[in-house]
Amino acid sequence: MTMVEQPKQQQQQQSYFEAKAEKQALAKGNKTAVSMACNWVVDNQIKWSAVLLAIIHGHNQLVAGGNSAFVSLQHKIPGDPQGRYYRGYLDIYYVLHYVLVFTLVRATIMQHVLMPFIHWYGVRSTRKITRFAEQGWLTIFYIVSNSAGLYVMSKSPHWMNTRNYWADYPEGHRQMTYLMKSYYLVQMGFWFQQIFVLLIEEKRKDFFAMCTHHIVTCTLLGMSLYMNFTRVGNAILCCMDMADIFLSGTKCLRYMGYEKPAEASFVFFLFSWIYTRHYLFIKIIMSIKFESKTVLGGDRWDPANGSYYTRPVIACFTILLGILQLLLLYWLMLMFRIVYRIVVLRNLDDSRSDSEGEGADGDAKQKEE
Repeated sequence: MTMVEQPKQQQQQQSYFEAKAEKQALAKGNKTAVSMACNWVVDNQIKWSAVLLAIIHGHNQLVAGGNSAFVSLQHKIPGDPQGRYYRGYLDIYYVLHYVLVFTLVRATIMQHVLMPFIHWYGVRSTRKITRFAEQGWLTIFYIVSNSAGLYVMSKSPHWMNTRNYWADYPEGHRQMTYLMKSYYLVQMGFWFQQIFVLLIEEKRKDFFAMCTHHIVTCTLLGMSLYMNFTRVGNAILCCMDMADIFLSGTKCLRYMGYEKPAEASFVFFLFSWIYTRHYLFIKIIMSIKFESKTVLGGDRWDPANGSYYTRPVIACFTILLGILQLLLLYWLMLMFRIVYRIVVLRNLDDSRSDSEGEGADGDAKQKEE
């Protein structure tokens, strides 16, 4: 490697924050306050998130009497025999609380469980240790998230029934059970935290595609909660989670050196991806675009009573979901390149990730890395 190539490789391994901070520092000839602050935030995630959570929970117990909006669900329906909730502006505090929770839990599990484990297992590459920890955390999260999402759906009217995404709208939708509302807000907390994760990890070739994915996902979650379309939102989240279990699990197997099991896991991942993210996901989009009209008849615009169903609103949701589908098709194309490498070249390396000589992650999609 030449002296010219080495700095270039190092720059490509930096996170978005690190690259931006270094660029600013080089422009001024020394470290800036911004670069130092960014480095401190990245390096001390456990400390600052734990301190902020301690303050929040201390306030909850000592000042708010155990009913802080950061910790407890708000907007409970008075006198409702099922103890259900409306959505409301105070929900943003609950979401922010879980952004901090996921920051603390992710950093703790990575640094104190997964990294020591993979080092004990015999892996010595710093990059592989970091990547195993990142993907190990995602494997754990998606197993829990998918299980929770399917459980919530099984206790709801829309279990395996797309017509019930729309039946009884809005009254049957705006009143959410404790289970549904807490699940939805926790998911929002995770996806907002994923934007932070995207900015602090190694910047990869599809960084802007990933950034687009996360922003669109957060927008859809916020809109569906506000407009009382949480049933269809729950279904979409379940579709997305399932393939990610195999995605992250395949990467972990590769970092541990299990190439044959990784190839088998990749096959399961590919089929689950096509079934859930192209067949089921498109089926849900069709339900939003066409079946909703059959069930609801026409526009139902009555914000005072929680009804937001109109043709422009449905068009907006369809466009945003269409953007996600285009991103998924882009990643599917890269997956087929990996299939070619497995079958012809016997190589499971990822063709789109960072440029380090060790190869990349083991699949074509950088989602939630």
